[in-house]
Formats: sequence, structure tokens, C-alpha cells
Amino acid sequence: MDTQPFRVIIRVGVADIPGNRLARSHRLGRDFCSEVLGRELKEQQAGGFDHVHILPNFDSINPVKAWFLFDFNATEQIDRPQLSATIPHRVYHATRLNDSWIFTPRDHWIDTARKYCLTYNWGGKKPSGTVGS
Repeated sequence: MDTQPFRVIIRVGVADIPGNRLARSHRLGRDFCSEVLGRELKEQQAGGFDHVHILPNFDSINPVKAWFLFDFNATEQIDRPQLSATIPHRVYHATRLNDSWIFTPRDHWIDTARKYCLTYNWGGKKPSGTVGS
């Protein structure tokens, strides 16, 4: 299992994510972890956790495409210049076929996605300055 920190950005049609529209980010994160990483989404665990960012349009009632952002194996706050330079980024396009996900890597989207996602702190950030949601 990969224990090194990395960031995942997924582009998906929001209507493809089953369940409550307000829970789409967490549902997609859990499904990605299960199907691609072979593990559960780790929220607030010692030794590293996964952070689910809430991006625009995740809860749209319209059938739009949206970006979803996840930080995996976060253990400490990383400043933005270091984040871009040292944390690997993976980008996927997600689609559903019947009841299954297809997560297709999109390496040619990495530079654009990396720049867009720099506005989001690594691992989330509490007002006290500690990492977490």
C-alpha cells in the first residue's frame, strides 16, 4: 500500500455519483480508494490521513462535470510552493458503466490541474494552523 503523500484530482459528471448530492465528494473518495487504491478512505487517523476537499459544483442539481480533489496520506502542513514541487499529482477522468467506476488516468491534464488545485491547502487547514478538516 502506498504510504507516501499524493494528491488526486478527478473530473466526473456529478450525476454519475450515486447517493445524496451533498455527500458526492466523500462517496467518490471512498469509491476511488476502494477501486483504485485497494483500501478505505482514512479520515483523521494517526500516521497519516486522507483529506476530501469540497470544490465548486460538487452538489449541482444540473448534470455538469466537476473537479474533485483528494489529498492522501497527509501528515503535516506543506506550503504551496513545496506542494507543487514535491507532492505527486494524479489526474483521472471518471465515468460509470452500469454500477462500476472507470477511473482513466489523464496525465496530460496534470499541469493544468496542479495549477488550479494550488489554491487548496494540502490536507485542509484548521484555523489554528494544524492540518485537518
